[in-house]
Amino acid sequence: MSDLVRGRLWIVSLLTLTGGTPAMGDPPDWLRIGSEAMVASDSAYASQAGVSILRAGGNAIDAACAVSFALAVTRPESTGLGGGGFLIARFADGRVVVADFRETAPARASADMYVKAQARHPDGPPPSRIGYVAVAVPGLVRGRAELLQQFGSRSLATVLKPAIHLAKEGFAVDEHYVSACTHVARQYEEYPSLKESCGYVYRRHLRSGDLPQVGDRLVQPELGRLLEALAEQGADVFYTGDVADAIARTMVRRNGVIRRSDLAGYKVAYRKPIRTTYRGYEVVGMPPPSSGGVALAEALNILEEINVALLWRSDQAAVRHFMAEAMKHAFADRARWLGDSDYARVPVGLLTSKPYAGRLARTLRPRTTRAPETYGTTQIPDDAGTSHFCVVDRWGNCVVSTETINTSFGSLAAVDEWGLILNNEMDDFTTVPGEANAFGLRQSVNNAVAPGRRPLSSMTPTIVLETGRPILLIGASGGPRIISAVLNVTVGVTDLGMSLEEAIKGRRIHHQWSPDEVVFDAAPDPQIVADLQSRGHTISSEYGTGIVQTIALREGRLIGASDPRKGGRPDGY
Repeated sequence: MSDLVRGRLWIVSLLTLTGGTPAMGDPPDWLRIGSEAMVASDSAYASQAGVSILRAGGNAIDAACAVSFALAVTRPESTGLGGGGFLIARFADGRVVVADFRETAPARASADMYVKAQARHPDGPPPSRIGYVAVAVPGLVRGRAELLQQFGSRSLATVLKPAIHLAKEGFAVDEHYVSACTHVARQYEEYPSLKESCGYVYRRHLRSGDLPQVGDRLVQPELGRLLEALAEQGADVFYTGDVADAIARTMVRRNGVIRRSDLAGYKVAYRKPIRTTYRGYEVVGMPPPSSGGVALAEALNILEEINVALLWRSDQAAVRHFMAEAMKHAFADRARWLGDSDYARVPVGLLTSKPYAGRLARTLRPRTTRAPETYGTTQIPDDAGTSHFCVVDRWGNCVVSTETINTSFGSLAAVDEWGLILNNEMDDFTTVPGEANAFGLRQSVNNAVAPGRRPLSSMTPTIVLETGRPILLIGASGGPRIISAVLNVTVGVTDLGMSLEEAIKGRRIHHQWSPDEVVFDAAPDPQIVADLQSRGHTISSEYGTGIVQTIALREGRLIGASDPRKGGRPDGY
């Protein structure tokens, strides 16, 4: 395709999508336009892996598995075989499948284990975040393999080929990987004993203190061997075979709590999606133990009570004020009520209902905010580090999936001989009552540690439909800022007449109720800051946001977008 034709398609596609005014000229390299198939992920290599499967005739599930395994190689700071995740698939015939392969607490876990561990080693690293006791039972390998077997058309060995090549031959690392290595290096300096107990990450990724530079080639032969074992023997090698044996041996040696029986007993859960509407659009989201679908639905339902589009034209600060207020309600309810619904009473129906949102919206004040304890509901009536990617195939099957090992390089613990970096998802439980987790989130006893439970997550894979047809696939990485990033971009596209590029590049805000402060993604307009402060908001001096991956579908066009903040690239045709 010529540059001229590509530029024209770019303009026409964006006008068709939202009716907004698009950016002129060719699309930036973090956007891609196609008509048949598309992948948007936070790694160019992973997007290419997925598209290679699609070009060869594979479907969206096949491609999703290829993307996920490639991400395990190219985004080891964010995700991997030692983690877990969620997936929503919306097939061309209208079927929706929601898969939960989130990590689970091992049988030896207990509600007070981290209080006791910290008391035994008061000067050591936080035990729920660093080291082998922080690790929950990984679900990613079982989840991907099971979904492939049920809904895919290619073999596990086939979808693993791109990841195996990337692990054995290597790839050029980018700024995000280098930044994560630099951040984690400080933890090794603060706790020198980690260089021995969690030595794999230190040696392989931090290069024993000689930190990598952008463009350096990362080769991971041990991980390559693990991927080859999966290709030859299937997922059972991870849960009942040689890899399971190595995980169990390592856990015993390093005082972790996972045992071989925990791995052998891991099961994928299939759930009903969260469904809501927003100004005529249908929104399909992830249910608990994800908090993302509930929180997004609650915030959208509140904002639906406000004429956001009209207000945006006259008072953009007011729109941000109401968005912050909606987030505060959603995050207050997240903190008080959400957890693994298989084990705790989670009032999903109430929190996602229109009448409940209407009551909350009527408490909002246009010129002022309120005390934190007044947000959400305090009484339930009787009736009631991460990586995201999106895939669309030539038949119209759609996948949104978010996966993680939690913080950068997870727990820093690894099974060295297999190059397997392990998650620290146990920190997503309420590990110490009254204390916040690594993301500053405070959570209730509904999210307490207990054997078999799945920790609460902020992952928010989402599909937006119009008249029964998908028009937007979206999700993000970035802890609790996942939810606000998805909310910001979704409102920008559906309410504010923004093109996809404008919605992703536009200024975002985040508020998670506690701490009681507004966080911008970058330096905001001083007038906006002054206006929000006059309404009673505290503005954080730190910046941050979730990293969005999205595909827009409209009028036979596919627009893939990978948030430029992380360096991902979409691919498609």
